[in-house]
Amino acid sequence: MTIDRRYWPWGILLLGVTVFVVLVATRPRQPAPAVRPRVWQVEAIAVQPRRLHPVLTLYGRVEAPALMRATAPAASQVTEVRVREGETVRPGQLLVALDPRDFRPGVRQARAAVTELEARLELERQRSRSDVQALVHERRLLTLLQNQVARMEKLRRRGLAAAAALDQARMEAERQAMAVIARRLAVDQHPARLRQLEAQLEKARARLHQAEVALQRSRVTAPFAGVVAEVAVAEGDMVGASQPLVSLFSWRDLEVRAKIPAPFHREIRRAVERGYRLRAEGKSLGLGIRLRLERLAGRAEAGGIDAFFRVTEGARRLRLELPVTVRLQRPARDHAVAVPYTALYGSRRIYRIVDGRLQSLTVEPLGDYPHDGRSWLLVHSPELRPGDRILITHLPNAADGLAVKARLVEAVS
Repeated sequence: MTIDRRYWPWGILLLGVTVFVVLVATRPRQPAPAVRPRVWQVEAIAVQPRRLHPVLTLYGRVEAPALMRATAPAASQVTEVRVREGETVRPGQLLVALDPRDFRPGVRQARAAVTELEARLELERQRSRSDVQALVHERRLLTLLQNQVARMEKLRRRGLAAAAALDQARMEAERQAMAVIARRLAVDQHPARLRQLEAQLEKARARLHQAEVALQRSRVTAPFAGVVAEVAVAEGDMVGASQPLVSLFSWRDLEVRAKIPAPFHREIRRAVERGYRLRAEGKSLGLGIRLRLERLAGRAEAGGIDAFFRVTEGARRLRLELPVTVRLQRPARDHAVAVPYTALYGSRRIYRIVDGRLQSLTVEPLGDYPHDGRSWLLVHSPELRPGDRILITHLPNAADGLAVKARLVEAVS
């Protein structure tokens, strides 16, 4: 039987489909690969909870509370300027000198006034001694005149003396009585006159002392070893009274003023009141210094309170108004561990690795903790145990139960 050639293409297509179906049906079967959960490669540290000091980072500047500011004692002319700003000086070194001719006349006038009053005081004492002696004689003379009046009265009663003679005797007695009163008044007034002269002498001596001090202060010398902060005059300048001349500060009195934020005010204040010497480290323009918290300011603000740190090491490298970054060692906390900041999720959560799975843990952040040139975060939690492995790789999809493979790195020792 012959097949019409019109059906040959359809036969060939049917044959090809049949062969394809047979090949697919008879192909070898491969087992499906097993689906394995993804394991994240992370880093972790083993922690040992213990008593540690959190650190508070502050920003302040260098000050000198004992800054010496020398001013002109009176109007004068500057004759010498021996120093420049930033120079170091030794005790007793001359800084600035004013013209002494502007001060010596005042000293001489004040000394002359003292000499004059001392002479007047000596004259008053001599006068007083004379008055005392004269009073004795005046009283004797008064007694004689009174006796003479009594005799004249007897003679007058007998008619042996004229009335004019009696009146004359009485007048002499009255004059002598007035002289005694005047002399006694002079003697009685002597202590008051003496005190008056002594007061005037004391004022004159005080003016002399002021004049001598002004003469001494016309030569400004360094009272201590330190650094010249400012020179406000030059040679030949005319200055007025109380005009600034030069300022000087000592390394031993340098302080750093920094503001403690309000949330930490109460903790730091209690530590200071209990007598704790909180140590601190500072850095200014790459220079390291050691500090110690001395006191808190007497007035607080809404943002916090100023703290004053004494520079205990490295003061010679500092200058006024330099900015300083301060790391203040806060009171120690028990059961604390230091972790990198990458270990913190949110504000109070870290992850512990248990049997290859993440387990979240709520902690209390305490503050910074510097170690090996890095800043770590100090956290506290009573659930932390020695040897716990803490995740330090920050995973965006971190969650409880996430499978991880941890590689331990060195922790804070």
